[in-house]
Amino acid sequence: MRLTLISVISAIGLLGCGSSPEVARPVVGDIPAAIEALETRLGTGLEYFEVSADLRGVTMVLAETEQDNSGEVLGMFATTFRWEDGELTSDGETLSAEGATFRASAISINAEDLFEQIDDELSTPVIADVAIQGSGAGSTVIDATVVNEKGGTLLVLLSGDGRILGVQAS
Repeated sequence: MRLTLISVISAIGLLGCGSSPEVARPVVGDIPAAIEALETRLGTGLEYFEVSADLRGVTMVLAETEQDNSGEVLGMFATTFRWEDGELTSDGETLSAEGATFRASAISINAEDLFEQIDDELSTPVIADVAIQGSGAGSTVIDATVVNEKGGTLLVLLSGDGRILGVQAS
């Protein structure tokens, strides 16, 4: 669901090592349109395992629950949808899954300010992707994968307004 490190390094090579912060950014601003397209197709109030934005589009991992006639949960499944260039696609594969989920209404991101503190703290960061995941209480956590021009990778935990809450080297 996330870009592989090879893809990230390729993207850095294409964008150049000295790119300005405005260049290499995940398309976080496309998340509302992607969710709207999916919920128009399948219905509102969907549950998600993850919604992520990379440099080209938005990936949504939809959580689906199978229940028997009495309403008892038999299992959870994940189906991945992709929003890129204004088009919603899916390979249609549904896999067994488990984990925390959230609804679109739990996503609270200020796309304009999301990367401001990262830009202030790091020299020419390439932000490869941003992932929004369920926290277990119906709310979300946001993380960004940041790669520097020498190949180092950081996973940065963010608030919806871009405050850095934690950093982990990977």
